[in-house]
Amino acid sequence: MRSRKLFLITVAGLACAAFAYLGTGLHPIWWALWLAPIPVLAIASRLHGGTAFFFGAIVWLIGEMNQWNYVTHAIELPPHITILYFVVPAAVFGFGVLFVRSFIRRGSLFLASLAFPVYWVAYEYLAATASPHSTWGNLAYTQMNSLRVIQLSAITGIWGISFIVFLFGGAAAALLSGAGERWQRRLLPVAVGLVICAALVFGKWRLQSNPAAQSVAVTLIAKDVPMSVYLGSEEQALELLREYADEIRRVTPAGTQAVVLPEKIGRLGESALAEVDTLFSSAANDKHTAIVLGLVRKKPSAAFNSSRLYSADGKLEANYDKHHLIPGVEPEKPGDKRVILDEASGRWGLQICKDMDFPKLSREYAAEGANLLLVPAWDFNLDGWLHGRMAVLRAVENGFALARSARNGLLTLSDNRGRILVEAATVPGRFVSITGKVNVTREETFYTRAGDWFAWLCVAVFVTLLAFQFFGRGEKTHA
Repeated sequence: MRSRKLFLITVAGLACAAFAYLGTGLHPIWWALWLAPIPVLAIASRLHGGTAFFFGAIVWLIGEMNQWNYVTHAIELPPHITILYFVVPAAVFGFGVLFVRSFIRRGSLFLASLAFPVYWVAYEYLAATASPHSTWGNLAYTQMNSLRVIQLSAITGIWGISFIVFLFGGAAAALLSGAGERWQRRLLPVAVGLVICAALVFGKWRLQSNPAAQSVAVTLIAKDVPMSVYLGSEEQALELLREYADEIRRVTPAGTQAVVLPEKIGRLGESALAEVDTLFSSAANDKHTAIVLGLVRKKPSAAFNSSRLYSADGKLEANYDKHHLIPGVEPEKPGDKRVILDEASGRWGLQICKDMDFPKLSREYAAEGANLLLVPAWDFNLDGWLHGRMAVLRAVENGFALARSARNGLLTLSDNRGRILVEAATVPGRFVSITGKVNVTREETFYTRAGDWFAWLCVAVFVTLLAFQFFGRGEKTHA
């Protein structure tokens, strides 16, 4: 009997770690996360409390190792931050296993099914609220290759995606645990199945819905250059910017309405900036297209990570300063103003890279009627897919189209349902460009209007379940 139990624990641990490894990280397989928690949650009620916690934490930690190279080499986090990066989510998962275990041992299968999703969403929401990196690491982004699933974010925001994934896992684990009365075991799969089916049916309906829309032709251009060029002299920056202007004239098709270039192409003082404004105003006028340019503006008082828009008639129409800077990496001063421009196709908004990790800012743009966001960006090669898809999810949440041009990453044009219309990876030493048409329409989603209501609901339910755990009846042990 003991050897059989040890065998089950080993198989459960290996399966959980394998599915977590495949279903998370920088290039996740979306369906693997649905399966990842099931083996550990199902067997947890058969383990001592401390064993269940450490078992869950260790297998989740193993699954997180898909990010080891990224954390230690690509972004080079300090050792103590690296430890926290891996240990905190593992510990949180371990406590989640304990939380579910307590309800399974009571024989409360419905509460056991609900426990893990509300616990995890509450953790992710509170972590995003406190973190300078906001929703980075949120497991909802693992589902970006499942368009039906991510449409749920138009109602619940990012929080409903993690919930539905772990509701499936929690219910499956509760049923596999062998606990509960017969009526619960019959009713639970029906109830959870209806919830998941409703979410998928909504996703299919939203993907098929086709509101009246205008199309906007967009060209994205980027070139990867060594860091020494970015950190170099103003003359080097000006030379690179002249190359960009020439490339715009060379590759931009007639009829293009917007060209988006990447973030921080160069660092320029006020005198050099005047030359750049003249250069790109001329290019915009020559091609009869708006141009969005990312650079650092150096002023005597401070520097700003800026996105400048030159209109199709050659005027400098707007300047947007990045709101959310990377702590310890970007010394610039953050901006605090949104920029929206009225165009024939609707309202265009400007953001920069990390700004789109923060759901609130995109929601504010959508509330003001933005139906297309133009986003210069700069990624770290390995995280290009994930960081680009994080921005795409903001578009799904709020019903706007997205044109994101990232150096050391991806050029991505997507619609307001998260469909990738055109995409290409950037490469060192030469320009890469793509052109596509994206439909834009004014669409205010429920999430735009209601905000993070679902996250707060999960927090409230989690607190209620926690109170029930402390003040409810004693455990029914399950062997």
